[in-house]
Amino acid sequence: RLVTILGPGGAGKTRLAWEAARAVKRPVVVELAPAGPDELWQAVLGAVGRQVRTVEGAAASAVNPRDRIVAALGGRDVLLVLDNCEHLIDAAAEAVVDLLGALPRLRVLATSREPLGVPGEAFVPLGPLSPDAAEELFAERVQAARGAALRDDDEDAASRIRKRLDGLPLALELAAAKARTMTLDEIAEGLDDRFALLTGGLRTVLPRHQTLRALVDWSWSLLSEGERDLLSAISIYPAGVAVPDIVAVAAAHGSARAVADSLVDKSLVQRTAGRYRALETIREYGIEKLAESGRLEQRRLEQARWLGDASMAHDRLLRGPGIHDALAWFDAEDDNVVSALRFSADGAHGPEVVKIAGGNAWYWVIRDRNEDAAAWLGVAAPFALGGTTDEALMVRAVSSTVAVFGGAAEEFGDEPGNPPLNGRRFPEFDRAELEAIRVASQGSDNELLQVFPIMVAALTDSMDRGLWPSAVEVPAELLEGLLPWSRAVLGVMRAAMAQNRGDSAELGMASAEALELFEQVGDVWGLAISKQMRAEWLSLDGQLDEALRVSDESTAAMAEITSSWDLQQQQGLAVNLLFKLGRVDEARARAQALLESAYESESPRALMLALCTSIFLAVRLGDRERATELLAELDVNGAELPNSQRQVLALDAMARAGVAQLQGEWDAAEQQLRVAAEAAVASGDNPVMSSVALGIAGLSVERGELDTAATALDLAVALRGAPDGYDPLERHVREALAVIGPDGTGTRPSLEGGRVPVDRESAAETL
Repeated sequence: RLVTILGPGGAGKTRLAWEAARAVKRPVVVELAPAGPDELWQAVLGAVGRQVRTVEGAAASAVNPRDRIVAALGGRDVLLVLDNCEHLIDAAAEAVVDLLGALPRLRVLATSREPLGVPGEAFVPLGPLSPDAAEELFAERVQAARGAALRDDDEDAASRIRKRLDGLPLALELAAAKARTMTLDEIAEGLDDRFALLTGGLRTVLPRHQTLRALVDWSWSLLSEGERDLLSAISIYPAGVAVPDIVAVAAAHGSARAVADSLVDKSLVQRTAGRYRALETIREYGIEKLAESGRLEQRRLEQARWLGDASMAHDRLLRGPGIHDALAWFDAEDDNVVSALRFSADGAHGPEVVKIAGGNAWYWVIRDRNEDAAAWLGVAAPFALGGTTDEALMVRAVSSTVAVFGGAAEEFGDEPGNPPLNGRRFPEFDRAELEAIRVASQGSDNELLQVFPIMVAALTDSMDRGLWPSAVEVPAELLEGLLPWSRAVLGVMRAAMAQNRGDSAELGMASAEALELFEQVGDVWGLAISKQMRAEWLSLDGQLDEALRVSDESTAAMAEITSSWDLQQQQGLAVNLLFKLGRVDEARARAQALLESAYESESPRALMLALCTSIFLAVRLGDRERATELLAELDVNGAELPNSQRQVLALDAMARAGVAQLQGEWDAAEQQLRVAAEAAVASGDNPVMSSVALGIAGLSVERGELDTAATALDLAVALRGAPDGYDPLERHVREALAVIGPDGTGTRPSLEGGRVPVDRESAAETL
């Protein structure tokens, strides 16, 4: 389960690790070169967030990177590649032992210049290539360099070069590149001179390392001053430089693109996968040269300033039709951004920290990388105090929002046993800071700066009134004068909160407005979110065909942005709509496709939701055999669910209750519905509470307890905000109560003493 690729610099460890990773289904590759011993866990978490992108559930509530990693990878078959461990060997060894013990299905592939030295470690040592392999590699590279194959009279010089370079792949490639401008005899003679410079060096240094350094020294000496400057600058970019950015990056360091292309010609920089990259050994050498010249801090400061400007520019693209390109840019630049943030924070370069963090804030939010957002915004916040630039206000606003959400989540029972209803003690927020941000943001043309102050004000107001999360409201008048994107986002928030409190009229109005605005702006993410809310209202309104169409459009748009959990939620609605429309075969096929997709994603929460969706469908169809078969799978795959995921636990219990009722086991069904009710109430999610109430009504009808069924039906409708004449279970209950009208959407008179109350505490108490 643990394999370490060993060898000196330039032996091809990283390349071999990448080739191995490409051969497996789910690799997570962690570049450790820019990380320090105290930053290893954060580096791994960042890679998990980018490459698995389902840091969810327990991972979202864990308090440290280690626990978030374990929660995110739990239940998955994952290959974790830790590249370049040698400079933090002890920390890497401890982390590997910890992760392998905590995750039975994890495998680790490490690259290092020395073993990790832990039990069970297997090795793949990379020394010199075999003579035949070295000959083949060198011949290929010479032919690529000069456009002609080796001639017979080249063989003697080629043999001497291969021998002098000990068959190391990088050394062979660098030497072969010189064949563009030198004969092989000249290359061989140059190597002889350079090796002589290292005679009498440290005896403890491996001879092959001396040889490689000699080659790099020699290659460096052949560069112009301008080429050396840019090569050393590119060396501080662990992720390399994107081809479209090379002009701007070169200019930031006082150079030009032509110099970068010259370095590619000389094989000191590679242009691959749309990026300019320096090989690791060259990067280390370039950084060392910068340090020797006293220019390392200046180059890193130039890098930080460029990344800050570029991040702010790409941030604006996240809120329009260019979102996919912008997300790809942020994903690719992540290692560079983290490296620049570390340098800027350690060097107290406040403006740079603030601009980079401000430019990445919304990206972290979209990608669900809440740990990164909290950590880096926390670092940047002190530098942003009192600042009124866009980036400073962004850091201040997002930090305040994170504080509000984080405090609310903590107070609302993520820990098992935390009381779900009364006695809430919300943390004290800096009200003066929130007001200062609001005032300073007025008139800004930055969409996020228009959104956050209003959002935070709405959240804190609901908390002050003890009504979070069931009654958060964004007054429509606050949207006047805002940019279209800002109004649209707040409209989606209004729609979501309206759905949660059972206000179907507001849900319909707000979702329509948000959808229209996002269509004007062209924001794919916003369109997907608003269409999801619109589909919910259309379903409540009985427009099932239109709801299905809009829901499918939302899923297609979100597929490249969001996690498998969100997609499962959307597709669960689609299965339910197909069933209500009587398209049973399509519903079965869609449910099966969801299951297959969930197994493919290896997300425990997504798989559990897909199983529940299929179980609900089987129960509605009266398919006892299929429902029982699926429940057996749920028994196995639901075992890893955290207690903090209340909605998920409620769905799990409702699925079990449905199967029990289908089998005639009414007492078992009641027990599961009690579990579901407790979890739903703790979640504060009205739609989930409504589903549980309807389940109670259905079981009560089976038992002949019609008064209880009537109370539960009233509660379900009140919590949802509207009756659902297309739901077979609701129709069944209404028929049993003899209150269904000819149109199938009849209502029952209110309970004695008045309608079922819908505020959170009363609704929860009734349920």
